[in-house]
Amino acid sequence: MRFSQFSRSYIAIFVGIIVLTLAVSWNGMAQNGKSSLSGRVVDTDGNPVARLGLAVKPVEMNMGQEKGPLAPLESWPRAITDEEGRFSITNIDPVSSRLVMFPEHGSRFEIVSIQIGDLTFRYYEVSGFGFPNWLGQLTFAIEPGTFLEDIVVKVEPPAMRIRGRVLLKDRTPLANAEIDLFIRDRRRRYKGFFPFRRITGGSSGLSGSHTWTDAQGYFVTYNISSTREYSVVVRYEGVSAESRWVHLKRGEQYDKFVLRLNDLDEHRENRSKREKARQAVWMINPENDHAYKKIACDSWEDAKAKAENEGAYLVAINDASEQKWLEAVYPEKAFFWIGLRVPEKGASWQWDSGEPLIYVNWGAAGRPDSITDGVGEIPIALIFAAKKWMAIDTNSRLLPVVKHAILEKEHY
Repeated sequence: MRFSQFSRSYIAIFVGIIVLTLAVSWNGMAQNGKSSLSGRVVDTDGNPVARLGLAVKPVEMNMGQEKGPLAPLESWPRAITDEEGRFSITNIDPVSSRLVMFPEHGSRFEIVSIQIGDLTFRYYEVSGFGFPNWLGQLTFAIEPGTFLEDIVVKVEPPAMRIRGRVLLKDRTPLANAEIDLFIRDRRRRYKGFFPFRRITGGSSGLSGSHTWTDAQGYFVTYNISSTREYSVVVRYEGVSAESRWVHLKRGEQYDKFVLRLNDLDEHRENRSKREKARQAVWMINPENDHAYKKIACDSWEDAKAKAENEGAYLVAINDASEQKWLEAVYPEKAFFWIGLRVPEKGASWQWDSGEPLIYVNWGAAGRPDSITDGVGEIPIALIFAAKKWMAIDTNSRLLPVVKHAILEKEHY
């Protein structure tokens, strides 16, 4: 269903519903602060939908605006429905999240509604200037240790589809890769008759998402819904390719786009040279005259050892100004180890440098509890997009993607 205009009061009510925090606890199950949800997927006639991918997408919300995914796509908790349409998703962090098809815009279905207990949240497609892109979808946060059962996800096939293939310069497919996919649309107004027609005006739009190519380099998107002209832009590792324009009527599908990333190898070589040069450079913070550097590492312990070899320590963030400076200097969407670990019970919080913890910038999960089971101190990282702080233990899905750290030294 599509809405193009809302009254101010209706918008307020609708927004209040879809950002509801789910504080319901059914069969409460503590699992290291993680939560779970399970249920079934049915079509609009109530028939089960088998072999359908679902995922819980963690999203960063700030002042009513969605800033993007909170974690890389490969770390999203997900499941595939069985023959009876049932699914179970575990290890969900207590952060702002959204239940989505997986791949998000490459599924053969789209969500119509989600029923949780006695509440039903209907999904709507909203268009119009000023409306946030998440309006019309359920954004939620589940309390730690909560197990939500018997959720009913109702789906239907989308009316329109675009499918394409991404190739490299040598015509081999860009296989199993996460790409940025942008859909451009336009509707032009003409005056006169052929061959003397001329364009007198029109409208245009742009929508973007993260998605994956398959083993043959194909991608699919259903993020179109009306009669317009469309083209596709694919971006991967800083290199982009765009398609020609095609005209699609409502309900039509187009499967013939081929996009070639001809400059990818050259871009990778140049980027490698720039990265090596950057990792050899210390950045000076003019407010405290401390020097900082980004390094690659295999673990928190590896990062600490590399810091000591350079006469430095893992970064200690002592105030909001230093935090903001680091965000500006290292804006890339990546995880960074910092010089902080969750202490064992009875020990005080302090930085790797020995300084006491006087400033905090925890993410949605809040400050983690002190360790009581003898597993050792749990390291802290700046998280993917938000650059908030999060504890990442050995069981975390995010551990494999933390590949960098930030070093600090007082004198360079």
